[in-house]
Parts: sequence; structure tokens; C-alpha cells
Amino acid sequence: MEQYNLTLKDMHSNYFHFTKKSNLKSIVEKGLVPKISFHAQSLENTKKVFFVEGLDNLLILFDCWINVCKKYPLIPGMFNLGTKIMKYNWFPQKIINGYFKYTEYNKIHKLIAYKYFDRFLKKYVLLNLEIKEKMDFDFNDIDQIKAKGYKKEYLIQGGYSLEYSDLKSIKMDKWNLHTFSNHGVDASKLKICSINNSIKMMDILNFALKNSNLNIKKVCPILWQYLRNRKLI
Repeated sequence: MEQYNLTLKDMHSNYFHFTKKSNLKSIVEKGLVPKISFHAQSLENTKKVFFVEGLDNLLILFDCWINVCKKYPLIPGMFNLGTKIMKYNWFPQKIINGYFKYTEYNKIHKLIAYKYFDRFLKKYVLLNLEIKEKMDFDFNDIDQIKAKGYKKEYLIQGGYSLEYSDLKSIKMDKWNLHTFSNHGVDASKLKICSINNSIKMMDILNFALKNSNLNIKKVCPILWQYLRNRKLI
């Protein structure tokens, strides 16, 4: 796959999607195929390809990811069950609020989330997507999770921070964009991102952190805590 050399303009423009290195062979043959991930079975209604606009929004997505991982139940399958029952007013809200508070202080959840992100930085790569609005996606498209009617505080617990999410609108945010439903991205529109000839996600993360104008500590506090814990800043 052809390389795409990241530059400062990529901090705020162009479109990016990350995937496992082991998926590259299939992607070269089939492109990016729209799908619903395992943990989004009860959240998304249609298959799509997700991406971000610019590396600043990639940092924001990382913040959301680590936050969500900290909330994952340790019992397999409970995440999808939890996302279903959270929508219903008949379910005791004290149980939901108590669980969120428990995960906030439980060190095991934090440890698992950090180790998950460690593996992510080692096993994933970033792809540049040569896609166009109105042809492949629409900025005014609906975020299907926002549209499900969750309480605002539950969306915030799920990673939709008020620092980077518009919770007054059900439109998708630029850190959580997606293609049209059931719309993939052809392999000819994809390049593997690199910085100084390195495709390592850790090197790309360092490049983004060095050149971002975001107040990372304020806007991405969960990512900030991870970086401090791993002595990366």
C-alpha cells in the first residue's frame, strides 16, 4: 500500500481511519468494508466505515476510546446488555449511576483500559482516506448513538465529552464521522500514514501531540492521564 506522509496540514484536515496491521492484506484486496463492531451491536443500526477529520480529532477519539474502555463490564456480553437497558426509564437509575461511579474508582478497569490502548498503539496503523463529502459521507448525517435518546449524562459517561461533542444536536461530530450507511471505501482511495518513514502509531501519536493546539489536559483528560501514567509526556 502506498504511503501517505503526514504534515502539519493534517492536524486539522483530511480524513483518517485506523485498523489492525493484520487487516492490511484484506484491505488492499477489498478496501474498507462497512460493518458494525461487536461492542456496537446494540448502538448502531447500519453498517458504516468510521473516520475522523484531522489528527486533533484523532486525539479526541483516543480520549473517548480510553474512557469507554474504562466503563466496559468485566463480564462478556454485559456491555451490549447495559446499552439496551440504559434507554428504559423503568430500570433503576441508581444501579446505572452506581456502576459508573464504581468504574471511576476501580483500578482494574483503569488497568485493563490502559493495557488495551498499549496494544492498540503496537498493533494498529493509520490510513488516509481520499473521500469526499456528498459522495462518500455527509457532515449533516445522524449519529445513531446520539439519536437513541440516552440521557445526556449517560452519553457523557460513554465518551461524548462536552469539550468536543455537541449534545444539543444528533448530527455526528468530526471526531466520530462515518460514511453513508452500507458505503465502503475502495482500496484505491487508501494510503498508509507515516511520519519520518515510520508507520508506527506511537510515532504518529507523538507527532500529533507535539503539533496539536488543543489543551490536551483540559480537552482530553482521560488521554492525558494515560500519557502521564505511561510517562509519555
